Amino acid sequence: MTDQRRLPRSREVALELRRAIEAGDLPPGSLLPSERELMAQHQISSATVHKVITLLKSAGLVVSEVGRGVFVRRRPELIRHAHDRYARRWRESGKAPFRAEVEAQGRSPRVEVTSIARIDPPQWVAERLGLSAGERVVRRENTYFVDDAAVQIVNTYIPLTIAAGTSLEEEVPGPGGIYAAFEEQGHRLTRMREEVQARMPRNGEVERLNAEPGTPVLDVLHVSYDQDETPMDVSHFVLRGDENVLTYELPTD
Repeated sequence: MTDQRRLPRSREVALELRRAIEAGDLPPGSLLPSERELMAQHQISSATVHKVITLLKSAGLVVSEVGRGVFVRRRPELIRHAHDRYARRWRESGKAPFRAEVEAQGRSPRVEVTSIARIDPPQWVAERLGLSAGERVVRRENTYFVDDAAVQIVNTYIPLTIAAGTSLEEEVPGPGGIYAAFEEQGHRLTRMREEVQARMPRNGEVERLNAEPGTPVLDVLHVSYDQDETPMDVSHFVLRGDENVLTYELPTD
């Protein structure tokens, strides 16, 4: 027997609008029909229109602008080239990885350092850095902006034995970022390892990233190793899933 059950009307209309957005009939930056127009076009109530917009927002498809209306979200995604962003040539040019990537894409980068502190590391950090009990780290907390919009939160943990009394404890570690500063201490980046997962944001992350409800994040754990295979840092990236693309280029046998 055929299932005659229907989706709620709000979901039907939201699905129709979603298809129009994904097909390009409603391109990025375009204004959605007004509440009155949606009511007339789809024979729905004002309350149903509000449910439709909420569904589209939760899917990350539209944004509201006070006094202007609801717009199809623009998606100028930042491409993060994991295989290239730590290349030596960027450090030699005096550019940190983030700045090099963003400027190469014709956009404007900014980094806000919110905290630099000596702390006892969380267990997951100590394990990845190979630290013994009682060894401490320097934690650098940062928020990264592109065109003045927050796109990622990064907490970097560096063994105190490497960072103590160096520019790695300063807000601006110098030209080329922290990896140039590592090299000044005799630690040359030769290898990295990253663990990547997609998840929903945790407490505080939505606000810090100014993300719409329902926007997923990419969670990246990065570990850098020097020429002696010594872990130099663990960096925990939380990137807006709708603003970032990760690319990897890996050798094969």
